[in-house]
Amino acid sequence: MVPPYPAQWASDKLTVFFTEHLNRIYCAKAHLAERLLEIADTDSFKDLDTPIKETLGETEKQIARIDGVYAQLQKRYSFENCSGLISLLEDEFTAIHQHNDDEVLRDMCILSYLEYVSGVEKNSMQVLQLTAIEKNNEPMIRFLDEHLNNSKTRHKLYDFLLAKYDNNRQAAISL
Repeated sequence: MVPPYPAQWASDKLTVFFTEHLNRIYCAKAHLAERLLEIADTDSFKDLDTPIKETLGETEKQIARIDGVYAQLQKRYSFENCSGLISLLEDEFTAIHQHNDDEVLRDMCILSYLEYVSGVEKNSMQVLQLTAIEKNNEPMIRFLDEHLNNSKTRHKLYDFLLAKYDNNRQAAISL
């Protein structure tokens, strides 16, 4: 059974707050999918082709799941308040291309970009979960668990790059 959607949780303010954070997650995921699609199957990223495609596939599934949440909310995503986030992610992604000629720097820029995407998602999910707990809102807690918690996984590309530079030692970079 699907828990009631946000309009049934409490005030309109909570619904707006929830939707704004969901938009941030969607924006970050959409940016990731769009940019990975740009670099998939290109010569500069040939060594990363498989993990890029795996991450792209995972991200597209997560976006589809979020689209389902929007459908249940009877809303559509909006990038209206995401311009700062888009600028930040675009700056990080641009750095990847600036270091195409140096594999290590390119890979570190990819890791940085993926950290930003993951950070946005984790932050928004944590805030939504804390809000639900603070409001003692069981339907909202169940809704988050059922529909959004599955997207909190590290990206295959991140894991691939981390393993590439870890060399069986404690990784200096971790989530």
